[in-house]
Amino acid sequence: MADTPPLSPGPLQPVGRFTDPLLRYVLVLLAVIGTVTVLSYAQSLFVLLFVSGIFSFLLLPLCRKLEAWRFPLWSAAAISCTLLLIAFFGTISFLGWQYSHFGKEIPVLQEALLARMDSFQQFVEERYHWTQGQQAEWIDKELGKLATSGGAMLMGVFSATGEALAQAIVVPIVTFFFLLLKGRFREFFNRVTIGREGSVLRMVQNISVLSRNWLKGVLIVVACIAVLDSIGFLALGLEYAVLLGVTAALLNVIPYVGPWLGAVVPVLIALVTKDSTFYALGVVGVIAVTQFLDNNFITPKVVGSSVSLNPLASMLALIAWGMLWGLMGLILAIPITGMIKLVFDEIPSLKPWGFLLGEESSAPRKTAFRAALERMRERRRKQAKKK
Repeated sequence: MADTPPLSPGPLQPVGRFTDPLLRYVLVLLAVIGTVTVLSYAQSLFVLLFVSGIFSFLLLPLCRKLEAWRFPLWSAAAISCTLLLIAFFGTISFLGWQYSHFGKEIPVLQEALLARMDSFQQFVEERYHWTQGQQAEWIDKELGKLATSGGAMLMGVFSATGEALAQAIVVPIVTFFFLLLKGRFREFFNRVTIGREGSVLRMVQNISVLSRNWLKGVLIVVACIAVLDSIGFLALGLEYAVLLGVTAALLNVIPYVGPWLGAVVPVLIALVTKDSTFYALGVVGVIAVTQFLDNNFITPKVVGSSVSLNPLASMLALIAWGMLWGLMGLILAIPITGMIKLVFDEIPSLKPWGFLLGEESSAPRKTAFRAALERMRERRRKQAKKK
């Protein structure tokens, strides 16, 4: 019998052709889970680095100007951080001084509040035939539920506040070292970007511009809201109107819920110290008008498109970072997500995600920084050709 010729092998099928997308998905999922886990367990460290980095970006132009005036680098960094400390502790001292005077009025306010509660209970008893004893029993029951459910939340708020105050001491030190080592960081990013035309350095510089513009915009918005709220509370004749306006403006940094948290104390003071409930409604009206002006005119004009996130991305970022880092996550959600978008915009494979996070723009605008960077690269190319 003649030997049958061996079968010729057919075209090789790519191994793992159908499993590559699944493998990619698993790797991305593991990377996301690992990143979230690290961010959660090392929250204090990352918050410290983010806040210090934002402040160092804000102080960088001042530090460079002092260096141009023949100040040594360490002196320029120290002076910049000292000014940051003066501004921070000046604000804390002003609020502490105001609240110390406010604390002296608490017994008077408490008596007025009890008198109002008595009159309100009498009104409810006459109108709805609900005796004061039944009302007191219901109030005690509801206060017990509130204490049970809100105790953990209150402890979390106090813990976050104490942690923030503790980190406030360390932030200027880390900021000082960031400014002191800025040249080394720049050289590091230059070495990382060999062969990639400076993409990482450009990314960091864009993040620097974003952080600086965002923080300056937030400070200006807080100042504007403090002035508007103080004027409104003064017009209503509220006591400690300036203190209440500044407090409401500082709480405005917390997106969505902050402004209405700042309205709680003014509403209570209006109810206790004024004869009519229309003053409390006036406080709500002042906060509502201020928020309308802030959301439609002040923030868009002052902060502008420094972060360039669409509303859906901003809302999801607030929810995600709030779940991850709590109060500090809510405050830092927008700038961190804006930085992530800048990273996506610089990496070709991730540009679609950067587009998804971004806001609509009628025409692409070239920032002054990008134009200056392109001019600098063009001069380097010409110098290289001459050599």
